[in-house]
Amino acid sequence: MNAPATLHRVCPLCRRDNRREPVYAAYSPPDWALKRCPDCGFVYLERIPDYAATAETLAWDHTFLAWHAARDRAPAQRLLSRLGRGIRIGTHLVRRRRRMDEMIAALAAPGPVLDVGCGKGSQLAKLPPQYVPYGIEISPGQAEVAQRMVASRGGAIMVKPGATALRECPAGFFTGIMMRSYLEHESQPRAALEGAAHALAPGGVLIIKVPNFASANRRVFGRRWCGFRFPDHMNYFTPATLTRLCAASGLAVREFSWLDRLPTSDNMWLVAQRA
Repeated sequence: MNAPATLHRVCPLCRRDNRREPVYAAYSPPDWALKRCPDCGFVYLERIPDYAATAETLAWDHTFLAWHAARDRAPAQRLLSRLGRGIRIGTHLVRRRRRMDEMIAALAAPGPVLDVGCGKGSQLAKLPPQYVPYGIEISPGQAEVAQRMVASRGGAIMVKPGATALRECPAGFFTGIMMRSYLEHESQPRAALEGAAHALAPGGVLIIKVPNFASANRRVFGRRWCGFRFPDHMNYFTPATLTRLCAASGLAVREFSWLDRLPTSDNMWLVAQRA
């Protein structure tokens, strides 16, 4: 199989061109170079696949299954996975596992709610009846499944890249936007958040869940950390760079306590609203 065509990226946060900067060698695999921007500290994949040309071979639902299969075949990785699972169980004793539908019900006014990267619509199906489910999904097959579910509730699914679709949404339309395990996959995370700020109603909330590159688990597991998935995960956020990206995109942080970014958790949660 031929190697996928790739595209160069500047820093997604401050837009500095880091092509002359050294590779973040401690975590970069041979085929994919991570860069740490010397100006803002953002860690990102510098060259990304041209998904328009390789949509079938690099679709998320295919690569996710392949990634899990490869992890399950490696004895050392199985041991680390069990250790990581134990750490996550301990973390959940401190902070109960969070659910998007519960957070939307607690924070967003009744009305239209958008799930960016909605897949087959499993999160949208859990929304209480006072919310009208909308989604954005780049995979036509998954979007078709989601569309059948949301149509009965007056919603719709947009089949486009996330950042593009968000810019095209009506201004101030959504009372809530969900980005669960999406932003790390987005080639234009700043544009996506700018689009979310545009599409949010006054008082509306954006809920973000992403892997936490600053977690202690990443330091313990090194290259075997579960947050690394190349080339699917293009952006590696810390609490500092995630909050800076929100501010640069016209969003104000509403909730982001230490419980939302525990050092023993692989993930972090942030709630934002229009600045």
